[in-house]
Amino acid sequence: MSRQFSVAFLPSLADPASISGADVVVTDVLRASTTIISALANGAEQVIPTPEIQSGIELKKRLGPTAILGGERKGVIIPGYDQGNSPREYTSELVSGRTIILCTSNGTVAMESCRGAGRVVIGAFVNLGAVAKSLQTSQRITVVCAGTDRMITAEDILFAGALADRMGFGLNDRSLDDQARIALAWWQSASRQFESGQSLVELFGDSAGGRNLRKLRYDEDIEYCARIDSVPVVPVLDLAHWTIRL
Repeated sequence: MSRQFSVAFLPSLADPASISGADVVVTDVLRASTTIISALANGAEQVIPTPEIQSGIELKKRLGPTAILGGERKGVIIPGYDQGNSPREYTSELVSGRTIILCTSNGTVAMESCRGAGRVVIGAFVNLGAVAKSLQTSQRITVVCAGTDRMITAEDILFAGALADRMGFGLNDRSLDDQARIALAWWQSASRQFESGQSLVELFGDSAGGRNLRKLRYDEDIEYCARIDSVPVVPVLDLAHWTIRL
């Protein structure tokens, strides 16, 4: 059987049949996926994703003061939480050996749509190559894009296209579904723009999520999230225990 590569531009567009038993990559490039990758690479023991603010607070009470409660709404730290959702704030000094409870507007919500998957990994541009390598023997791959406020967003689709490209898929490959083919075409078009001087940072900054981060003066986060292959680790979501570890 030839490999199948599917993309859902939003969690709500994910076909349950494409998720069931598949190797799923959840991506929220700006910023939940990148934050999870950064935190685990910096020594966090695990990340526990939760879609609801109150459930994060209750989980922190159960786990105790060593757990870090992080998250955002509309890009801003949630009142009463310890940290926000910047990949740069989860340093090794802060997170080493600790559990992070993460509640975000889009990324941790997107994970909820993947409970029927065979395996779930967390992907972003910072670990693009590592994710591609981890999927080389996979027969069914689905990328679930988190989007921004339930709207399709550029950076997640570009990641999906970059992943397909890195794994050797082509536009005429029948193993791609229509959304995957659109994502790959967009990435290939963007790559040609890079040759003429446009950067991935600029593309991110012009997206809906990027514009919001720029308004909040998180320009350095956008730059961090655009560093391709800078954090070569692969976080895996344990579907039985709902924890993310390397």
